[in-house]
Formats: sequence, structure tokens, C-alpha cells
Amino acid sequence: MQSGFIRLLLVTSFSLFIFFLQTATAEETTVEDNTLQRYNIGIITDGPLALTPSLVGIFKQEIAQMAEGEFLVAFPEKMILEADSTAQGVNQLIDTLLSNPETDLIITLGVIGSTEALKRQNLTKPIVAPFIFDTDLQKAPTSQFSSGIGNLFFVNLGTTIHKELTSFRKLYSFKKLAILIDERDLQNLPGVEKYVRKIGYEHSLTVDLIPVGHSLDTAIAKIPKETTAVMVGPLWQLNHQQVTDLSNKFIERKIAAFAMSEYDYVEAGFFATTMPENTLEHLARQVAISIQEILLGENPANLPVTFSKTQKLTINMKTARAIEVYPSLDYMTGSHLLHVERGDIERKVTLPEVVSEALVANLDLAVAEREVVAGSYKVGEARSALLPQLTIGTGVRTIDNDRAEFSRGSSPENAWTGTVAASQQIYSENDWAGYTVEKHLQSGKESARDSVRLDIIYETSTTYLNVLRSKTVEQLQKENMQLTQANLERAQLRLSTGVAGPDELYRWESEFANDRQVVLHAESATLSSMQALNRILSRPLREEFIAQETDLSDPLLIGGDRLFYDLIHNPLYFYKFNDFAVSKGLAASPELKVLDSAIAAQERLITRSKRDFWVPTISIDGSVDTLFAEGGDGQRDEDLTGLDDTDWQIGVYARLPLFEGGRKNATRRKNQEQLLQLQTEKRATEERIQQLILQALNNTRASYPSINLSRDAVDAARRNLVLVTDSYVQGIKDIISLLDAQNQALSAELDAANAVYNFLIDLMGVQRSIGTFITFESPENGAAWIQEVQTYLGISH
Repeated sequence: MQSGFIRLLLVTSFSLFIFFLQTATAEETTVEDNTLQRYNIGIITDGPLALTPSLVGIFKQEIAQMAEGEFLVAFPEKMILEADSTAQGVNQLIDTLLSNPETDLIITLGVIGSTEALKRQNLTKPIVAPFIFDTDLQKAPTSQFSSGIGNLFFVNLGTTIHKELTSFRKLYSFKKLAILIDERDLQNLPGVEKYVRKIGYEHSLTVDLIPVGHSLDTAIAKIPKETTAVMVGPLWQLNHQQVTDLSNKFIERKIAAFAMSEYDYVEAGFFATTMPENTLEHLARQVAISIQEILLGENPANLPVTFSKTQKLTINMKTARAIEVYPSLDYMTGSHLLHVERGDIERKVTLPEVVSEALVANLDLAVAEREVVAGSYKVGEARSALLPQLTIGTGVRTIDNDRAEFSRGSSPENAWTGTVAASQQIYSENDWAGYTVEKHLQSGKESARDSVRLDIIYETSTTYLNVLRSKTVEQLQKENMQLTQANLERAQLRLSTGVAGPDELYRWESEFANDRQVVLHAESATLSSMQALNRILSRPLREEFIAQETDLSDPLLIGGDRLFYDLIHNPLYFYKFNDFAVSKGLAASPELKVLDSAIAAQERLITRSKRDFWVPTISIDGSVDTLFAEGGDGQRDEDLTGLDDTDWQIGVYARLPLFEGGRKNATRRKNQEQLLQLQTEKRATEERIQQLILQALNNTRASYPSINLSRDAVDAARRNLVLVTDSYVQGIKDIISLLDAQNQALSAELDAANAVYNFLIDLMGVQRSIGTFITFESPENGAAWIQEVQTYLGISH
């Protein structure tokens, strides 16, 4: 960490040294070389610059670099002037430089200075006015592409309040708006309040104009409480920390802040801007190019004033979440999004973690577990017929009196009796067969549960890998969209220089729109894959999480061992492993174990159907009946009848049905056919499992080498894209060549990403087919399995 800081400090110090060296060289070269024409350039700022204290230095550096080798430019200290933040003060400084015979060109670095420069006619020296933000407000010529005024060149930044407000309202609908403008700009731009009221009327908005000076709290206090949106111009008198504080105030009040002129404001916490990154440097470079043309003799009145930039929407997603303002997808797609990754998402998962969670929470596996539990009770139910049976009962009955009298006390006319009955099977082929069959079927249910468990591991791991794949594809599509946007900017530059026509620009705009659609689909695919994983884990489908990337530098090592690496890189090992995998897969296959259990149960049913012909059912049955109460005729009198109130009986019985209409023969033949069916199904399943194992292994044999091949293709496609892009910028290659190179690079990137995940999914398929997920085994079990394979193959490490 310390060494990295030192390197950063050295690089920064060296950069500053080069900057000051170039600036000093620009001022002092005339002493060393008198063969080049020297020009003195004066610079006027509106007032103190807390916002961009290095503003003057940025323009000086760009101008000096552009003039190098053509002529000498100097920036004498007496010509670097700071006004008193008033239009009058700026005009006095302009007059001072115009009257100075040593001045060759004047630059007004400020809104006030640029606005006042536009008012001047019959200029005796060239004036460059770079800060024309709003042509309507600053009264700049709008009917032509140049100033049309002798010795005047300005830059139309294209950031009119009307235009920026339109962009802002596409992102966020609001009715109450505050516009914050630097106090000195507001005081020196006549007609601002009327202009803002007009814009508010056109957009059906209530607009408050807020001046911002040195005091941040004063400005904040002037914003009405019901305001939900603000637009902010360049606040020259606030430093970067004050801008950050201002942003935090907006966030506290749930106000969406739109920066009209400064990209850095969004990085400081503002909601959005259409100003591209490094705009000030680009502006300084364009000014330097125009100054070079002026010094070479070009009339400033004829130079194009349009700022060569593409409007690029930037949204701070962290701020959007904080103020609960979410732009529509069609605007977010294609925009530069800051802080996209959610910092408030605590749930972070890895591949082993989701597999473990799925084995606990998955509902399909829970159903299979319930089936096993229910089956265990069913086994107990079948076993109960083999155990003693005990029944108790009581009842009241009435019979006719003549039958009661005739029974002589054995059956009174009215009687309340109680009964206790017991029975015990000595042998019942039916009940024993039922019990044995249920035990075999229970084993089959347990194997079926194990099959579901393997399926869950496979589905979870492949779904997790597909989440990573979707995120990778989404990122690649976004990068391709950004590349198209960059090419759109290049096309605009080619159009401005006359190298290309408007048809080329339209083609890139169409391509950019198509890329945005592709990104939307990619984002939807990522959401769908994440929701699929949540379903497997029995979590709320929309619950967000961060799927942590696995080290994919060599996907073969995902299991933490070189076994698969050796198999892939040694054809002999791979060939021998096929036999090992098939034997292990057949032995471990829960599908075959389910069929084995069904076959064993069917064989027992056949045995039962054969014994039905000659084995009787033998049982012991007994009962005790007690007379609790009696009435009416035929009452029991022990003295007269010799019968007491208790009767009992016990007996041993053997039962063998002799004829049931041919049921026994039909049952036996049915059972035999069902056994043949199961045995045939087992053989077919064995063949299918062998084929799946070999197919899974063959897939890895092809998918792993594809990784390196696709990476080679990516490297070549990237180099080709760089070459074609450079040639396109230089006007050597046309748009078709660049589009082809870009599409080729995207295709190669997608193929490379898919190759990795395809192999990992194939590797999971191998482990599923052989019934052992070595990737998720405990270290002890994994080491034992690997040792067994290495012993079989004769591998030693």
C-alpha cells in the first residue's frame, strides 16, 4: 500500500513538473528561438475561481501544445487579469488589453466576459469567448454557424436552460423547480428572471431563481420547502467541498439536482447531467485549435462556433436510490451510470454457498423428503398386519320376546354387552409379501430422493453459473454500446471536418439505438436468471443478491485439484477415465437403485402369486363377551340355566381359497410381465446413463479447448478493432469496416465468455451423470474419491 502511494506521488509530481515546464517554455521560447513568430495572449477571468482554480492553466497548456512548432505563444503575467465580478469591471479589462499594443489576442474565461464580448462591434484585436452556455440568454448569434462579427470567435456550448430542462424532465417528472445560478452571473446577465419565467411558463412549471454566492447556507435557505428538483449552473464561488456539501443537502431533502454545466457535480453527488466527462479539457482543446487558425490568418468571424461534443447523460445511481427517483429504463440504458453496484445489498453468495442452501431450502427436495417420511410410515402400516390385533367393543341390542324366551337365557330380549377380541397371524403370505414389498418400495423412494438431491445440486450450480454468464454478457453488451457511442462521437467529428456525410451519422445513431435494445434484453436476462436461482433456494423471487465471481483463470481448478486438468490434457487418462466413470456412474446411479427396488418388490409379488395356490393363511382368533345388563324376556339366570355373564372362545384357523374365477393365474402372469418390463427398463436406463456419462465427458473434451481458442480470437479481434478504429478516425477506413470490426470483437468476447461457462456447466454435467459432485464434497471425501481415480488411472503426484 505504501509503495503504491509513493508511485502515485512520483507520477503526480512528474506530471506537474511537465505541466509547468510546458507553460514556462511557451512563455520563454522566444529567447531561445527567434525564427518563429511570437504572439502575446491576454486572459480575463470574471473574478475569483474557487470552482476551477486551474482554469487558466488548462487553457494555457492546450494552446501552448497546439502552437508548438508553428509559432510562439506567450502569456505575460501583466496580461492575466482578474475582474471584480462585474460586467463593468470585465469591460474595463477588455479595453485595457485592446489598447495595449503588445496584445495579439484576448480570451475571456467566464460567463460575464464571454457575454460582454458578444456585445462589441468593430474589434481591433481577436477576442475568443468560450463560455456561451445559453445562446438565447447571452444574446449570441444563432442564425449561422459562425459569429459573423469581425475579430470575434465564441464557442456555443449548447447547454441552454430550455434544452437541459427538457432532458431533465425526461428523467424525472416534477412541478416545482429551483434554478441555482452563480450570484455574479445572475447580477450581470440582464433579463435572466424574465427568461426563466418564460421557460417555466412553456414547461408549465413553477420556477424559483436562486442566486448562489460564497454562503452555501444562504442559498439553501432560499429554496422553497416544496421544491423537488433543482438545476444548477457553474457555481464559480464554491469550491469542490462546498459542492459536495450542497449535494448532501439536496439528498437530505430528497431533491433531484441536475448539473447544467459540470460533470464533476454528479461525481460529487448530484443526480444527473448531460455534460460529458472532461468537458473543460475538450473545450480548451477546441479553443486552442481555433486560436491556431486565427494566428495563422483565419478570420475569427468565419470559424465554426459549435462545441464538438455529444450530449451524454450521466446518472448517479447511488443518489437516485437515496432520493428514490428512478429514471425509466430506456433513458438509463445508454447512459453513463455511476455507482450502479448496490452498496446496500448485504446478501453475497458463492457457488458452494448456494448449493448448500438449496439442499436445505429447496421445495422440490422437501417434497421428496416428505415422500420418504410418508413411505416409512407406510412400511409400518404394512408390518402392522403381522402383529397381534386387539379389538374392544360395546353395544346395546333388542330382539323379539318370543326368540328371547326360547333362548332360555342365552339371548335376553334387551342386552348391553362388551366384547374383547384378539387375533394373531401365524402365517399370511399376503401380509408378509405386502410388508416386504413396502420395504423395497421405501428403498426406491430413498433413492428417488437422492436423485432429486443430485438434480438440485446440478440445477443450482448451473443456474448460478448462468447468473454469472448473464452478468458477463450484460457487461459486454454495455461496453459494446459505449463503444458505439464513442464511434458516434467520432462520426460527428468526421462530419464536422467534411470527411463523412450525415448518412454515416444516422447509421451510428441507428446502431446505438439497437445496442440499447440489446442491453435492455441482457439486463432482463440477468434478472430472470437471478430470479430462477431464488426460486431454487425458495427465497422471494425479487430478493437481490450479489453473485460473487469464481476465479476463472483456469476453470479446471474450480474443484481445487488437478485431477480434471490431468484428464483433459492427457488423452490416455481421459480414455481410461471413461471406463471408470461409467462403472462408478452405474454403481452410484439413484435411478438404477429405484429400478432395483422396484424389481425386488415385483419378484416378491411373483413369489406371493405362486404361493397363493397352496399356502393357506393360518391365524389364531379369540374373543370374550360380557353381559353388562339385561331386560325383558329370556333373561339369564345362572341358577336355572347354568350360564354366567361371560362367554369366550378361541380357535386356530387355516384358510385357502380354492376358486376365485381365475384371479390367481391372471395375477401371476401380470406380475411376471411387469417384472420383465422393469428389467427391460433397467437395461434401457443403464444404456442411457452410460451414454449420458460419455456424452458429458465428450462435451468437456470439446468445451475446455474452446476457452483458449476463443481467448486467442478475442485478442486478435481487439487488435483488429484498434487498427480499424484508428484508420476510421484518419479517414482511411469507412463505417462498414469499423462496424464489421466492432461486431467481430463483440462476437469474440461473447464466445470467450460463453466458452468458460459452457465448460463449467459441462463439468457439472459430468459430475451429475456419475452421481458424485466432487466439487462440493467434504475435503476428506473429495480426497478419497480423487485418490481412487488416480489409483485406477495410475496417476501419481
